[in-house]
Amino acid sequence: MKIYDYLIIGAGSAGCSTAYFLHKEDKSVAVIDREGIAGGASGAAGAFLSPLPGKKNLYNTTVNDALNFSIDFYEKLLPDAVDKKGVLRVANDNFQEDKLAQNHIEHTYFDTKKIQYISKDFRDIDGYFYENAAVIEPIQICKELTKECDFYKEDIKELTFKNGYYLANGIKAKNIILSQGVSSHLVDIPYVTISPIFGLRIDVKTTSNVPFNIHKSISVSTNKRDGNISIGATHERHDSSKMECLTTCDKCSFYVNSDDMQINTLLAQADELIKLENLEVTKIYKGARATIKSYFPVIGKVVDFEASLKKHPSIKNGTKIPQESLEYYPNMYIINALGSRGFVFGPYLAKILTEHILYNTQIPKELSTQKLFYKMARNK
Repeated sequence: MKIYDYLIIGAGSAGCSTAYFLHKEDKSVAVIDREGIAGGASGAAGAFLSPLPGKKNLYNTTVNDALNFSIDFYEKLLPDAVDKKGVLRVANDNFQEDKLAQNHIEHTYFDTKKIQYISKDFRDIDGYFYENAAVIEPIQICKELTKECDFYKEDIKELTFKNGYYLANGIKAKNIILSQGVSSHLVDIPYVTISPIFGLRIDVKTTSNVPFNIHKSISVSTNKRDGNISIGATHERHDSSKMECLTTCDKCSFYVNSDDMQINTLLAQADELIKLENLEVTKIYKGARATIKSYFPVIGKVVDFEASLKKHPSIKNGTKIPQESLEYYPNMYIINALGSRGFVFGPYLAKILTEHILYNTQIPKELSTQKLFYKMARNK
């Protein structure tokens, strides 16, 4: 039986990116997923890579640092899968005019006259243009990331650890990395509470010229190399205590019969931004993005919650216990909760995690498993 250095459970943006960086460090890597490579939310993603405007804070700084890294990474990895033409952000309820106009990211204001000079198909809109933005082909990217790794299409129900090795469906590995998105954890990680957010993307053909990505309450892509444009939105947050994701959204009874309504809503919102002539819907994608309450993603060693509290019960009273004194599941790591920015965060976080695993570099506090553990333990 082959013994891998790393078994990565989940073949979305997070898992595939981590597989890539570990393989670059000459590690043997296997990736396993019940739906295939990018078979869930990552394959359904619009894969829009856009900056996050607003006054500078820890979250948008993390997003924008990740964006700069990841766009450059994808252009070197697979340039034919990247369309980098910028994005026009139009004010909406979440990003009002003053928030878009007064932010730290370099941008240019486009009034209606200028926008309609660029393309006669634009409606009467104005907005703020950011040059460093792109749209990518998610499935192509994920397959490229994992092409040197072994892949298994299987559903893991149980994970066992014995004599220093993990065993899952007959696959043996020294280390485990959990990147399952909205799927249930195979171990008890109560401090990482995933909330699935439903996302929808449609690919359409049109004779209209869409010169760059457009974002308001939905996103409309530029004309891509395959002749399509993508229209996508993140619509609905599930209450994770009431709904467990056991399959992909395209097979979920909650959504399976609502295609027409969802498509019509997307097309109506797109039509408020730009007129799409001779439009033909070519494909529909659905997926649930994994988020946590803070919206930050989470990476790092998996803390054993109960064992750590048993060892240090005073944590519940606020006693500061160094993170190296906590109890951890052996050789187990997590990279999850990338939300609707999976392809912005994927390579950036995977590189940080890989360097932490191999060289013990520090994970930023706001991304760490320890931060979530301490918060839950003290609340408990």
